[in-house]
Amino acid sequence: MHPALLAALALCGATEIYRVGGAQAVAALAFGTKTIRPVQKIFGPGNAYVVEAKRQVFGTVAIDLLPGPSEVLVIADKTANPAWVAADLLAQAEHGHGSQAILVTDSAKILSAVEKAVARQVKLSKRPAELAKALQATRLILVRDMDEAVRVANNYAAEHVAIATDSPGEIALRLQTTGAVFLGGLSPVAGGDFLAGPSHELPTGGAGKSFAGLTVDQFQRRTSVVMFDESSLRASLPHLETFSAIEGLDAHGRSASIRLAK
Repeated sequence: MHPALLAALALCGATEIYRVGGAQAVAALAFGTKTIRPVQKIFGPGNAYVVEAKRQVFGTVAIDLLPGPSEVLVIADKTANPAWVAADLLAQAEHGHGSQAILVTDSAKILSAVEKAVARQVKLSKRPAELAKALQATRLILVRDMDEAVRVANNYAAEHVAIATDSPGEIALRLQTTGAVFLGGLSPVAGGDFLAGPSHELPTGGAGKSFAGLTVDQFQRRTSVVMFDESSLRASLPHLETFSAIEGLDAHGRSASIRLAK
């Protein structure tokens, strides 16, 4: 195991560790094996098989969200720096097979310049062949205007959206399904990956329409506690009886009224 991973486990206070991965690890955690006890909730990103495994065990065990493979969608206008946009696309493709790197722009000039910059920067990689293969899933999309760019972004629901426009804040306020937003040309997605602070476990594959990114509250349990006294129950009784009558659930209403009977 990589020493950096062991150090992270120690710093996080992990007390029980198994070296196992993939969809089979999700099954082991959900259902248990001779050596691994079933858990209450499964956290963490993975490849397409891991994500599908988490989807299938949802309900048997709680899951955090559906993260992976990784995605970036860059919204760029004519003010964007093509080299910087290309670098973000390549950084995403570096995650390997299944990762998605998308450019959405209303400038044909920027689209062409980014395409050329990507070709140049691939040659700088230590793994050019692997990177070139991953880039097969990259899409450069020309839209009519920024309104259409926002519609594409909201429909795609990307894990990361980088906004390289002259007014990135205005675009960001219109995004509804994005895992994390990076404002302006000087905000590389890698800054969020490694340092900036927001969660790096984010929804992918359109799951951003249903899930937010991982947050501390997902490690907590919440419940509701209800307590009536006699006066509050008496004040509530007409409403309870009305709902009971409308829904044809007379025992519901009686369960309240019986407590106030003389």
